Amino acid sequence: MIAERRRYADGVATSRTRLALLVSAILLLGGMVLVLALRPGTGSGDSTAYKGSMMPPQVPIEEFSLKDENGKPVTLDSLKGGPSMLTFLFAACTDVCPLTAQQMRGAMDKLGHDVPAVTITADPKGDTPEAVRRWLADQRMQGRIRWGLGSQSQAEAVWKQYGVAGQSATSDHSSYVFVLDRDGRRCVSWPVSQLTPEGLAHDLKVLEDNGGRCHT
Repeated sequence: MIAERRRYADGVATSRTRLALLVSAILLLGGMVLVLALRPGTGSGDSTAYKGSMMPPQVPIEEFSLKDENGKPVTLDSLKGGPSMLTFLFAACTDVCPLTAQQMRGAMDKLGHDVPAVTITADPKGDTPEAVRRWLADQRMQGRIRWGLGSQSQAEAVWKQYGVAGQSATSDHSSYVFVLDRDGRRCVSWPVSQLTPEGLAHDLKVLEDNGGRCHT
């Protein structure tokens, strides 16, 4: 009888010891997770992290040469030297394109200054200089964004370089805003469906703080 009581007491003690060890392990693991979550440079709260989708460092720099709505050259070189924005719009667009322009406008307003911005035509046949100038005036974007115009073949070459689709009778054009670094390389990609002025301004500021270099 005494031996059975001792075995029972030993079993209870062993169970309590195991429980104490398990609780200690859980508390230790929870503390480690909390420390990692609060470390700088991790998590969505990191002010130095880009909010858009980061492009891989090996993405090629794609040159282009078009004319703007005033007949002046529009090239990738005109965007180099600091953060800039590149998108694809067309003047007859009444929904996504005005939204995109206003998001870009709002981002520059929040940033506190303009950055070079270019839209490549998504409809080279319909985007005449007159139509583009009228569209920019309606959106209050004159002088804040330049419109790259060209022939169908010229526009298609740029679409292919940047992996986007132009407007057609059967499908809508791709709706993205690219944030470019000082070398003209795509740093961040923003689908317009996820784009906000705050997020875009944040990414431009991070890039500026990094000296215009995307990958440091």
